Amino acid sequence: MPRNIENTFPDWLRYLDSIHSTNNYAMQLIDDGMAQHGDVVWAAHQTEGRGQRGKKWEDDPGNIKMSLIIKPEIAADQQFLLSMQVATVVAGYLRNMDEGWQVAIKWPNDIYINDKKTCGLLIENIFRGMSWHNAVIGLGLNVNQTSFDPALPHAGSLKSLHGKHHDLMEIVGDLRAGILNQIRKPPEPAALLQLYNSQLYQRNRHVRFKESDSGKNFEALVVEVDANGNLLLLTATGIKSYRFGSLEWIL
Repeated sequence: MPRNIENTFPDWLRYLDSIHSTNNYAMQLIDDGMAQHGDVVWAAHQTEGRGQRGKKWEDDPGNIKMSLIIKPEIAADQQFLLSMQVATVVAGYLRNMDEGWQVAIKWPNDIYINDKKTCGLLIENIFRGMSWHNAVIGLGLNVNQTSFDPALPHAGSLKSLHGKHHDLMEIVGDLRAGILNQIRKPPEPAALLQLYNSQLYQRNRHVRFKESDSGKNFEALVVEVDANGNLLLLTATGIKSYRFGSLEWIL
């Protein structure tokens, strides 16, 4: 079991020197009855960090690997509302850091700045019967990393984008506060969806995709995301809808 290496952090923060996955650790805290709404697990090193579709998040001590535990106050069948709330809060926070940045949400929940993947989100849910008991919001943000694997040409960090060094603890606190403030308010689904789509990566542009099931590559126009969280594309045969995990971007 990893140890908490600091006792000077706020009560809501569990800072760990090394952990397999902050999301897994947060889920275990919930199972053990040791988690509170607003708790954050933050690790300097994460050995098995996961992104969408099981992809691994690059481990660098200059990056943030954190998980925020919440108790959702919206219906269990409206999980995409939470996803939109989190993505738009994070995108807005990053946009405010530098007015010259072009910040976009790459469906479903990656954040790109100036065409560089800078942040990834992974929300995992715990249900008790029919009740949405908890959600764990996993967030990987490239902050002070300066070198990247050549195999990841689209990766970037805040520092690589504008050369400034950032205080990680300040960002963790800001993101926690921003997300908690946002989810405290009842969402307005139509307005939230409009905001999400206004920041949709490559919207109204032709992009190449790969279907996960068939392996087929194709080109389509990115139209928008619908209220169920599906990506709508204009293909050669008309508008098609794609659910989470069914599509891979080819960039």
